[in-house]
Amino acid sequence: MKGVGVLLLVMCLQFRVAQLNQRPMHGDEANQAVRAGQLLEQGVYHYDPADHHGPVLYYAAYPFCRFTASHFADTTEVNFRLVPVVFSLLTLLLIVGCYRKDGTGLFKSPATAWFAVVLVAVSPAMNYYSRFFIQETMLVTFLTGILFSAIHYLRATSSRLKLVCAGGVGVFTGLALATKETVVLSLAAACVALLVSCGFKRIRASWSWRDAGVAIGVAGGVAILFYSSFFTYPKGVYDALFLTVKTYMTRATAVPEHHHPWDFYLKFLFGWHYGRGPVWRELNLWFLVPLAVAIISPIVECLRLKQEDQTVCARLIRARWTLFVVIYTVVLTVLYACIPYKTPWCILTFLFGYLILIARGVETIFEWLASITATRLPKRAPRLACFAVVVIICGCGVFLNAKRSYNACFKYAADIRNPYVYAHTGRDAMNLVAEIEKSAQVKAGQGMYEVPIAIVSPPSDYWPLPFYLRKFKAVGYWSSVHEIPPAFKPDLLIISASMGDQASHIMGKETQSNFYGIRPGTLLLLVERKQ
Repeated sequence: MKGVGVLLLVMCLQFRVAQLNQRPMHGDEANQAVRAGQLLEQGVYHYDPADHHGPVLYYAAYPFCRFTASHFADTTEVNFRLVPVVFSLLTLLLIVGCYRKDGTGLFKSPATAWFAVVLVAVSPAMNYYSRFFIQETMLVTFLTGILFSAIHYLRATSSRLKLVCAGGVGVFTGLALATKETVVLSLAAACVALLVSCGFKRIRASWSWRDAGVAIGVAGGVAILFYSSFFTYPKGVYDALFLTVKTYMTRATAVPEHHHPWDFYLKFLFGWHYGRGPVWRELNLWFLVPLAVAIISPIVECLRLKQEDQTVCARLIRARWTLFVVIYTVVLTVLYACIPYKTPWCILTFLFGYLILIARGVETIFEWLASITATRLPKRAPRLACFAVVVIICGCGVFLNAKRSYNACFKYAADIRNPYVYAHTGRDAMNLVAEIEKSAQVKAGQGMYEVPIAIVSPPSDYWPLPFYLRKFKAVGYWSSVHEIPPAFKPDLLIISASMGDQASHIMGKETQSNFYGIRPGTLLLLVERKQ
């Protein structure tokens, strides 16, 4: 089984690592990378709730960048994108850790745990965003870590081990809180799921006040550590506590370009296509029966079983964990559906739950087949045929998702026919960067990175240029040409197409220019001063 696991992890790496630098940087990725670059060069980070998320991503990127570069200009896309890659692999390992030999974990057998790993490993969304330098992938890792720690806490055999597991819950919760502010939705869904699946009395009997205090204290300590920039910026803690809610309430209701219908995420789950592009879905038709079984069976189990002996107790605990995942996933899906502000990467936190449930559903189907075939199909061949049908169905679903993952990560990596491509940088932006570098080299030769460049555009329009122009030492950013200081004489001007008629005020009459589409609906004009 360990050999199979290693093989699976190697296969996962093919989706996650291959051609990691080929897709243009998304504007959000570039913004995060510039922030991490400041930490790399200056050793300083200050939490900004208005324009950035939690600090964990930037601190996590530091060793990946520092290993090959000491300056932001020397980093590459790979430095930053390796961060989510590594955390996505850690998520897979934590899934395996949710199995316990005594049967009280989330899975009855290690084979089911590894099948859950396969489902997450071939998921198009999981793969695509594991190659994205944003917070969602590591947020899934930390939420899985909370589940892993809670499962092992429940059946810990000693007071010391319980304390360690409680500390694990605290560490992962603190990291999740310091990763992205939307984690409060996941924690709210988890609280509802815990209360419904276990009840307050059972929760109270399972946790001691000491361990609960340790978990809460460690979670708060870890979150404070990061938001305060390791106790060098106390204001970051204040901002996280009091300004974040206001920022996100405003963002959820007052950013119309990111407002989408309630069924936005359901289309990603069950079927989405653009024009004549391919059909995309996360939950294949092959998986709907196992998913339904996983949703219904724990409810039936919890109502039917009583803790009569150890075997039934283990089965009941496993059913309660499954019911917890069911309620958590459904509640979180509803919460995200109700919020007008929607971006595709937010799907990861509840998509993960559906994939785990599919694995549990398949496990339940196999248990059911094993029980009925032993009595009704005494001959070996019919019994094997029943199991083979289930294996083939699962294999078809896995194959289709693996194919979609390939298309998402490579064939349609920056194509609008890919649903995970959202306000993404177009290929033409790379032509713009190449032309800037070519013009700078013609003008200054070896000193090309000293060439003064002015960028006049709303900030939302020029990203990811700050990342791709990170080697240039004289780049200025303004919202209008009138803001450019008279002393600054740019040789190259990148300006919004709507303001192109103002270029002559800065560059004079003797210029040559060309238009470039940086992303759908955003056109920039490159103006070069003639020598």
